Amino acid sequence: MLNYEEALEVLGELIDELPEGIFKELNGGVLLMEDAHVTDDGTVTLGTYFVNALGRHIELYYGSYLELYGEMDDELFRERLKKTLHHELTHHVESMAGDRSLERWDERQAELYGFNGIDVHSILFVDDDCSALAPAAKVVFDCNKIGCASEVSTAAGAAGNAAAELNPKAVKACEALGIDISHIKPLCVSRELLEQYDVALCMTMGQAELLSQRYQNLDDKIMCLAGDDIEPPILAIGWKKCMTRLQDAALTVIDELNLED
Repeated sequence: MLNYEEALEVLGELIDELPEGIFKELNGGVLLMEDAHVTDDGTVTLGTYFVNALGRHIELYYGSYLELYGEMDDELFRERLKKTLHHELTHHVESMAGDRSLERWDERQAELYGFNGIDVHSILFVDDDCSALAPAAKVVFDCNKIGCASEVSTAAGAAGNAAAELNPKAVKACEALGIDISHIKPLCVSRELLEQYDVALCMTMGQAELLSQRYQNLDDKIMCLAGDDIEPPILAIGWKKCMTRLQDAALTVIDELNLED
């Protein structure tokens, strides 16, 4: 993971990418604090937006990333720092709601962090046959959920026919990452199952489109887990990389749920 000085440089780059109007009246700027920030109830916080007699500023907490996630690759850290920055800037935009020039930013952030406005208390992870990816996403989420995400219940389902057993290559790859999916029971997605969960997070756009067409009145809760499709690898050697990517995507969902608060 990037050290503190390198993280400062990344934050500067992320700030430079944004239009100047976003920072209007943010007179205290954006600060990267070296230590972690823990609230009175024990919640580790990634960022905070402040409004007081001295003005407005944002604090991001480098130590909190170390506390919550330990070591992570540089690109994943950059993405998570970007999400936190954008979220705290959304609070600033909301506070400055009278400025019409910021409306597009506000709308875009609502799309990114609002799960389409759904208050998420339960998630159904979905893949084609529930033999590998959906079970892994469920277990990663359940083992790492913190903050408000800790109250979210999960399940794993199949967009098609549920496999009779889990993919042994996937099970082995998960074990290498400390993920035990052996106890997951495959479920077939049905209208009744979808109605039990606030959102369904699919591994691919194709799965999401299939379910949206099949259950049109429920399509607002059907989404993709990541920005790009996550699919089983063609070769056995690709399973570890696939599961690592899925793990990052599931952890990002936890981040987004916590950032909504």
